[in-house]
Amino acid sequence: MSQPAMGVAIVSYNTAPLLRRCLDSVVADTRGPVLVIDNRSTDGSPELVRREFPAVHLRAETDNRGYGAAANLAVGELETRYVLLLNADTQLTLGAVEALTAYLDGHPAAALAGPRLATATGVYEPSAHRFPTPLALLLQESGIRRLLGLGRRNEWRSRPVDWVLGAALAIRRDAFEAVAGFDEGYFLYQEEVDLCHRLRAAGWETHYAPVATVLHVGGASTGQRAPETFGHYVRSTRRFARLRLPPSSAAGVRAVLAAVLAARLARDAAGLALVPDRQGRERLRGRTAAWRCGLAALREPG
Repeated sequence: MSQPAMGVAIVSYNTAPLLRRCLDSVVADTRGPVLVIDNRSTDGSPELVRREFPAVHLRAETDNRGYGAAANLAVGELETRYVLLLNADTQLTLGAVEALTAYLDGHPAAALAGPRLATATGVYEPSAHRFPTPLALLLQESGIRRLLGLGRRNEWRSRPVDWVLGAALAIRRDAFEAVAGFDEGYFLYQEEVDLCHRLRAAGWETHYAPVATVLHVGGASTGQRAPETFGHYVRSTRRFARLRLPPSSAAGVRAVLAAVLAARLARDAAGLALVPDRQGRERLRGRTAAWRCGLAALREPG
């Protein structure tokens, strides 16, 4: 029997119940190797893998060096031609591995293929995006993109795109290794954007490939520490702009972030005086803390 072309790697951090569902779906859909990289979870995730999925290889890290570093370890350990890299808050639908393998076989210029993403209830989640130029970032962070439904077009059309969401990525090993994988300078957020940008510069393509659907909860690990993780989002967005965009565009990205965060902070701080219920006020306090973390990250050197 020939070795499967695609292995599956899952990066996990404190999402044990979701990791179980993810692994159930993966084991049901592939006969290839499956690997979990655990970023020092404290919720029993490594023990769950050992106990309930003995055929799955586990690498339990003693330190959390971020998503990109864990993903690089995963691709390095699997020896398959392709790697399906998953967040732990995803679930495969039957046939996903086979469909994405066939897609990469049939599109040799594609270094990455992002499947169609949907919520647990089947609602389409736009996952193909433009690089975060000042205009693209303004449309996204202001909510205009969502209001106009700009990301919901061409849900079922395969095509080259700027970048696809990293919750589920079918990776061509040769291309990934040619650009040295993820930049580990990103702890969280924008690592897939940066990877897609460098792959394009090296002559590769990134494809949105709705030949398979992957269910995605979204924000399962990052939502546990929302203010801190939003600070990571701002730092990573600044880093991408500084490294990959012209200086004028990088300055524009910082200006857009500053304006949007200041507006959000003013809106939610005012809302604290108007919302009568305790739960609503707690929700607004959490949001204002996130915006303050983002503004603090903007003021950091670099």
